[in-house]
Amino acid sequence: MTDAHDRRRTEEVRPVLGPHPHIGRLLAPVALAALGLAGCSSGDRVATYPVAGRVVVGGEPAAGAFVVFHPVAAPVAEGAGNPSAQVRRDGSFALTTFDEADGAPAGDYAVTVQWRKLIRNGADALPGPDIVPPDYARPETTPLKAIVVEGENPSAEFRIEAARRR
Repeated sequence: MTDAHDRRRTEEVRPVLGPHPHIGRLLAPVALAALGLAGCSSGDRVATYPVAGRVVVGGEPAAGAFVVFHPVAAPVAEGAGNPSAQVRRDGSFALTTFDEADGAPAGDYAVTVQWRKLIRNGADALPGPDIVPPDYARPETTPLKAIVVEGENPSAEFRIEAARRR
């Protein structure tokens, strides 16, 4: 083939690519990245199972406390946080891993609870000391354990004595 033939072939293709064919080369990586992100859909997530329960501290619903399920064996999933929830006024909670109240993956968990009532300081509200004993705040020392099974899980009930005031 001759140079004239190659040039003519290029000119035939150019109108299809538009007047600026180099833009396609610049946008190709963006398109590939978008396709890669599309592969990270919820279909690729580890399965979660509903987990709900109640937290009572010193006989009182722990409204506003934070409950976190820490996997004993391995992390929940790449890019996912540990299943967690904020306790409602009545002491109930529903765990969230990816989407609100979607639950947790099946497995064994160490459960931590932290509950700091707000202290008013003029117009501000600051977190006070943890009402829950310190052992409950660390996965290594918490006595609270849970097992999440595939399918339906029984309601988790956590009763904790309030920390002693110093």
